[in-house]
Amino acid sequence: MNLVRIYIIFLLFGLGTGVSLGQKKWQGRYHAKRLLIEKSQMANDRDSFFLSSPEYYYKRIPLQQNYLYDSLILKNREFNLEFIIKSDLDSSFTALFTNHEEINLVKFRQVSNLQPHSYPQHPKGDLPYVSTELVFKGKKTGIDYGGTLVIPNGKEKYPLALLLNGTGQQDRNYTYSGHQFFTVLADALARKGIASFRVDDRGIGKTTGNFKTSAISDFTNDAREALEYLKNRKDIDSRFMGLIGHSEGGVVASRLTAVDKDVRFMVSLSGVGVSGLEILDLQNTAILKTSKMPDSLVNLHMALYRELFSIVYHNQKPYSLKAELENSVKNWIKDKSPETLKALQLADGRDQTLIYRFYKSAKTKAYKEMILYDPRQYLYKIEVPVLILNGDTDIFVPAYENVASFKENLVNAPVVTTKIYPGLNHMYQHCKTCTSREISTLDEVFAPEVLQDIENWILKQFKSKEIDN
Repeated sequence: MNLVRIYIIFLLFGLGTGVSLGQKKWQGRYHAKRLLIEKSQMANDRDSFFLSSPEYYYKRIPLQQNYLYDSLILKNREFNLEFIIKSDLDSSFTALFTNHEEINLVKFRQVSNLQPHSYPQHPKGDLPYVSTELVFKGKKTGIDYGGTLVIPNGKEKYPLALLLNGTGQQDRNYTYSGHQFFTVLADALARKGIASFRVDDRGIGKTTGNFKTSAISDFTNDAREALEYLKNRKDIDSRFMGLIGHSEGGVVASRLTAVDKDVRFMVSLSGVGVSGLEILDLQNTAILKTSKMPDSLVNLHMALYRELFSIVYHNQKPYSLKAELENSVKNWIKDKSPETLKALQLADGRDQTLIYRFYKSAKTKAYKEMILYDPRQYLYKIEVPVLILNGDTDIFVPAYENVASFKENLVNAPVVTTKIYPGLNHMYQHCKTCTSREISTLDEVFAPEVLQDIENWILKQFKSKEIDN
């Protein structure tokens, strides 16, 4: 068989099987969800389109193509998705994207492969600091911790902040919907001469341990291990180390600062200043109100929730908790009308769904420790400068009640600075609806004015300490 005949056979084989002769990919972002459209150019002159999205859990789902006038329409009926593209598929284009949520314009650009999330505030290019990935073993916990140490260039003496993230299992960058909250914070601090260390939570990244069985007391031990490790490093000036804690991390910061003399300053970002029982009441009320639910229904929901919170708070026998919750819900709904139960989404057996979900959370060590948390046990013991910040649209840690409690109980701190920012949500983003859902849709990662205030306050305390020494 000569070479010409071999070539013809392979060509015919390719035409018969529709093998791909080439691919092109374009990436866009809908809110915080990445969308990758892939076009495969087939040997049978037909183009095949696919959609991938890690955040939607789509992996090369097929898109049927059609043309309407001058527009290319790509659709997947199973997932109720549609793209309408009026321009040629060049290096970039804009598509009208429709899904079960809403309709939006999405800009796409050509890529070689799916790219990581990128937001304008994420640091890029040559950076004026050194980032070092570290792994160390906790002396008391026995856990391996993975973290990133950031040290400003050309600095021999600098303050250092240990960054403590909020609720849920988080990586060291405190990544939510692609936003790297702590990466942006560490970058801003380093540019002002402030070092930082951020750590993976238990069971994620380079950190070992079991997150599911852990609670605030365990996270406080983890933070203590990090401080102990840092102060023994030769490249760290341990004389001015402090804590920056967000949300639940603010609780960890309060607990640790109260008992650890290595902590020289504390910054609480939406930290909890009220009791655990009160914060559950405040945040659930705020969340319900942002859903535009009528006040009458909000009040009914909260009446039931308060009963459930009280049961968990006073429960001394874990094995009886579920039965107590079931009895409470059963007694609560028995005198409610069918219309009321339907409005509360407790009709047709949905009360059992509520009990299941609530019990699943309430039975954990983390929930129990949080609901029993009393900041008064710790705040009066704090004897270092403290900065307390909140956004006034925060629905998870409502600002005014929490800041007021900090002011009332930080009686021995030499410096207590507080500030409430208008128009900022729980993650310190400028928001419009300020709901939990909106957080992932915003390009802003961290309001610049808050970053600036944190930097300036830490440097002021550091310089004051230097003068004292």
